[in-house]
Amino acid sequence: GTSSRARGEKPDALAALQSANEELRAKLTDIQIELQQEKSKVSKLEREKNQEVKQIKEHEQHKSTVVVTELKVKLHEEKMKELQAVREALLRQHEAELLRVIKIKDNEIQRLQTLLSSVRDGAPDKVKTVLLTEAKEEAKKGFEVEKIKMQQEISELKGAKKQVEEALTMVIQADKIKAAEIRSVYHLHQEEISRIKRECEREIRRLVRVAIYIYEQQLDEKDARRFQLKIAELSAIIRKLEDRNALLSEERNELLKRLREAESQYKPILDKNKRLSRKNEELSHALRRMENKLKFVTQENIAMRQRAGTIRRPSSLNDLDHSQEEREVDFLRLQVIEQQNIIDELSK
Repeated sequence: GTSSRARGEKPDALAALQSANEELRAKLTDIQIELQQEKSKVSKLEREKNQEVKQIKEHEQHKSTVVVTELKVKLHEEKMKELQAVREALLRQHEAELLRVIKIKDNEIQRLQTLLSSVRDGAPDKVKTVLLTEAKEEAKKGFEVEKIKMQQEISELKGAKKQVEEALTMVIQADKIKAAEIRSVYHLHQEEISRIKRECEREIRRLVRVAIYIYEQQLDEKDARRFQLKIAELSAIIRKLEDRNALLSEERNELLKRLREAESQYKPILDKNKRLSRKNEELSHALRRMENKLKFVTQENIAMRQRAGTIRRPSSLNDLDHSQEEREVDFLRLQVIEQQNIIDELSK
């Protein structure tokens, strides 16, 4: 009864699932339709927005064009007004200059007409006197002007010369004062150096006397004399070493130079030496491993011989392994010796 009831419930559950699936599919279809509609609305809104932005841009561009045009017109008008004002000012200035020149020419014409009338009246001497007087006055005026200019230039040159002489005197005095100060400081430094040197020498002599006294108190007379002789020898050696130190410094610089050149030349050899050293270490490790293995095989072989108690067979597997291990060890030893010889030669 239970199994039949379960079989009856199973089709009902399948039918319910199918109906629910159909409902979900229908809802999904509706949602997809709504989504497509929303996408269409969004696209439409974007197009409208782009169109509106385009219209706004065109409007703003038109406004800016109108403003620029108005500004250009206004600027042109202001420029024309300024040009007109400048033209009028220049015309007034030109008219004033013309009036001044005309006035000068009129005075000159009037003067010449007076002279001409005097000549016509038969007074050539008087005209000549007047002309000479005018020429003298003109020359005198020009001379006075040049004289005043020359006097001004001479006064300026005298003032400049005085300033230069005063500056030169001040510089010379300052140099003298500075030279005196430098000489004074130099003498003071020399005196200070001499004083420090004397004090150092006195202190050194005192310390030497104290050291000799202490050693004489600690040593007997024979040791003291020997110690004094030793001090004298060491002092002589120190002087020789100080003399030799300068030569050694020069030799050291030369050797450093040669060392740098040699390092640049021997750097590939040193790199090769390092590689060979690493390879030698690897071969040494391999040799130690093979020796340990050989020792282990030998011990195992001896134990097997003792257990077997039989006559040793030269064709046994242990003998073959032992001989093979010995050959490998000998080969590795030869390689290590060869690498070590190469390293020794390169090190020399």
